Amino acid sequence: MNKNKDEIQKETKKSNKSMIFYILAVLLLLYMGMSAITSYQSFAVYCENYSLDKMDQWFLGFQTILAATVPCLVYAAILYGVGLLLEKQ
Repeated sequence: MNKNKDEIQKETKKSNKSMIFYILAVLLLLYMGMSAITSYQSFAVYCENYSLDKMDQWFLGFQTILAATVPCLVYAAILYGVGLLLEKQ
């Protein structure tokens, strides 16, 4: 009987640890969305201040948004992977 309780407690601890990483991954994805919106707004203001057409400067805007979002996406994927690894142990 004690063996079953110990196994249940270990499973609960593992699921709690993996759940923390899943939650952090989701929070990073939310932050990524917020960063993308903020980057686009900054790009739009930049184009407006220097009287530039956004379509002429599209690559600069694309680079700006990628620079803000890709690291968040990579970190979220890493956190999700760590959660999966903890769950499978």
